[in-house]
Amino acid sequence: MAIKENLTKIKEQIDNINVKIIAVTKYSSQEQIFEAYNLGIRNFGESYLQDAIEKISRKSQYENPEDLISWHFIGRLQKNKVKQVVGKFCLIHSVDSLELGVLINKVANGNELVQDVLLQVNISGEETKAGFNPDDLRGSFGKLIKLPNVRIQGLMTIAPKTDDENLIRSYFSDLSSLQKELNKNFMTDIKELSMGMTNDYKMAVECGATMIRIGKGLFKD
Repeated sequence: MAIKENLTKIKEQIDNINVKIIAVTKYSSQEQIFEAYNLGIRNFGESYLQDAIEKISRKSQYENPEDLISWHFIGRLQKNKVKQVVGKFCLIHSVDSLELGVLINKVANGNELVQDVLLQVNISGEETKAGFNPDDLRGSFGKLIKLPNVRIQGLMTIAPKTDDENLIRSYFSDLSSLQKELNKNFMTDIKELSMGMTNDYKMAVECGATMIRIGKGLFKD
């Protein structure tokens, strides 16, 4: 019952706005994933490749062939893991450098596919976080959008751990502003904003998030 109640609460708190809930399965069991699927969740996210491969391999045990799951890679992507990730996930949330984008493009080209990605932005400037510095992204964006086998769908960020809600909102708003700026300056139409997790997803939605990544807030008892 906990997952059903948690999901109902999440939807109520975001006023049932059309935002994709990415169920982060880092600490969840296969049974919990099965329950979330039966409750209508179709987007699942994993940070660790090996865990993801195992969970993806077992999805046929409950997945309706006419109503498939979309798996998202949300963790930091090491360059030596790119070959294992490209083509196996509907969306990679964590492209944090031009070099990584170029490598994904090369692997995707070799597999004759186009990989959808989000560009991770270190909007708060924390040294411990990965992601493009906003100015670096402005300088690299023109090259990234020309990669033929990479399709940029939007931006992603992780807010700092703080009780200062105004600060968190400012970072989410800054990411939304950066998205609009890039679209205007490069005549693109990247739509997705992946921001907000268990502790701050409501604020993220208020600032324009189109995807929220929730693990404990969904799967906790």
